[in-house]
Amino acid sequence: MERVIAALHEDKKFISIIIDDISFLEVAANGSSSDVLNLLHYCHTLTSEYGCAFITLGHKDIYLTGDNAAVILEMEYYADILVRAEPLSTGLAKDVHGQLMVSVKETQHQHGISAIKTHNFHFKVKENGIECFYPGTKN
Repeated sequence: MERVIAALHEDKKFISIIIDDISFLEVAANGSSSDVLNLLHYCHTLTSEYGCAFITLGHKDIYLTGDNAAVILEMEYYADILVRAEPLSTGLAKDVHGQLMVSVKETQHQHGISAIKTHNFHFKVKENGIECFYPGTKN
């Protein structure tokens, strides 16, 4: 994988590494969370070295218990932007299907301190996508 990324990087192409569902990797690794953690670390190292984007999808409901929690925690640790989709805390609504919480890590390089800013949006699922809006702005 590194040779391909290095070659694309030399051609000045922007590279994205996308893992659609990290839980499938664990299945392919015969249930080995440590192998998945090693792959996450390897991909993160490549993105740091070559300036790539690394995008993963994880289902927190799968990884919430036992040893699997390490995978989700590692993903959150590496993330510069974390997007969580959740149901509304008030239950179902006609015009709002859920909420998105977008957390952005902002690093202050002088002291190495990172702050996290969180933005909340509501969303409605449409036929060919979703509509996002700030809470209370949808009529």
